[in-house]
Amino acid sequence: MLEVIRGADGTASRCKAREAVALFDDYDDLVGAVEELELAGFDRAQIKLMLSCKSAERTLGRPIENMRELEDGPTIPPGGWVDRHELTEGKAALTTGLAYVGSLMAIGAVVARDGELAAIIAAAAAGGGAAGAFGLWLMRLVGRCRAREVNEQLSRGGLLLWAETRSREQERVAIDILESHSTRDVHLHEVAR
Repeated sequence: MLEVIRGADGTASRCKAREAVALFDDYDDLVGAVEELELAGFDRAQIKLMLSCKSAERTLGRPIENMRELEDGPTIPPGGWVDRHELTEGKAALTTGLAYVGSLMAIGAVVARDGELAAIIAAAAAGGGAAGAFGLWLMRLVGRCRAREVNEQLSRGGLLLWAETRSREQERVAIDILESHSTRDVHLHEVAR
């Protein structure tokens, strides 16, 4: 729930928001909780995860020993949720997009030299294949970076999730869902933004 905090002149200066917070020991449990929150009517913008340990440490100006330190801190830079289906779609779009651009560039180069049809087809296949392979490599790199970040957070105590609640009913639903997914330290808190 949001509550507006007004300054002495009556203008809104900050808002208080209530959130359900949970710490997860397993990535699949986190995924299950997020999916169930969305099915229960939580908007994606209400669900936040920790972006990275490094960004939180930069913000805090100190190393993070345990993720529990960050549960109720309003200054932690949260990240949004991207589900595995969207990641797959993004990977496919990047790979095919690069393959398409690579083949068009190769075709353009061969046509500019008055190349024959066979050369144009070969250039399109080679250029598209090379650019598509580069796209696959990029996606694997992104996947490995994300996996490292998840493992780093798990090694420091778990994966944090914040679910902003907009009513008492959403508070109850969020707590029930988070507790049903094998989480630790499920609670509500209030933060000023």
